[in-house]
Amino acid sequence: MAGTYRRHGLIEAPVDDVWAIVSDPHTHPDWWPEVIQVRADDQVTEGGEYTRVTRRMGFLDMVDGVWLVERMEHLKEVHFRCTVTGTYTRFALTPAQDETFVEVEAGIDPVNRRWKMASAVVPRLFFQRWLGDLLDALPRVVKGEAGGRAPDADAQPATSDKPSGD
Repeated sequence: MAGTYRRHGLIEAPVDDVWAIVSDPHTHPDWWPEVIQVRADDQVTEGGEYTRVTRRMGFLDMVDGVWLVERMEHLKEVHFRCTVTGTYTRFALTPAQDETFVEVEAGIDPVNRRWKMASAVVPRLFFQRWLGDLLDALPRVVKGEAGGRAPDADAQPATSDKPSGD
């Protein structure tokens, strides 16, 4: 199994506002790196599946992937996993007065030989940069600002890398 990568940040918004964005796959194209489109029922709940259209590594053709909401604990944690590749992302939220501490964990637990080989060449730098981009865009979307991916120094979360063992 490839490594697990973590980053965290403090978002200047109440946990309810952050949860509304993080837990709703329909918002992912606004702030989740490489996600172009999401096709899902109106409300996706724990155990539900949805399709994400992504641009792999930012330069390859768009790819559809079926994602599963493995765990969803209201206002606390949501865990998404790709059924095609084994890539996963977990968000843990902690209220911090009028702000929200967000920890994001991502990695890949390959579902077949093809993705096991791919996971061996996905560099650690990719996940670290990807998590940084995600945490840079998330606060802008939570605050309702258009173009969540555009630079905005005031909305940048305080982030740090916290690699874990393989």
